[in-house]
Amino acid sequence: MLYQAELTGAELSEIAAECEEAFGFEADSAMLKLAGGVLKEQEALDAVIAGYSRTRKVERIPKINLVITRMGLYEMDFLPEIPDKVAMNEAIELSKEYAYQPDSKFISGLLGNYYRDKHNERE
Repeated sequence: MLYQAELTGAELSEIAAECEEAFGFEADSAMLKLAGGVLKEQEALDAVIAGYSRTRKVERIPKINLVITRMGLYEMDFLPEIPDKVAMNEAIELSKEYAYQPDSKFISGLLGNYYRDKHNERE
């Protein structure tokens, strides 16, 4: 849903309805909460990505990588019920399945560096 929103600019409710109609896939409340939260915090998430991306500007990151990275960061920062390492692992697994293979290293590195900095601040 987030990838489609990124590409089309459509509202989540519209995308959810299209998914249900086309694929018989009904978005549950947790899915909508995650997607809505990522969209709401997109500017802040992109600022984090820009700060941690040494080789690419946010505008130059492939859309699927951007969406996956935003989701991982959002889960790490805004969903305390999801452990950070679980959020990172989920994002890396999604990148292995949907992104160009070398890009999973980019996502893993960015999230890993963010995780280390976040947890070093707490100590």
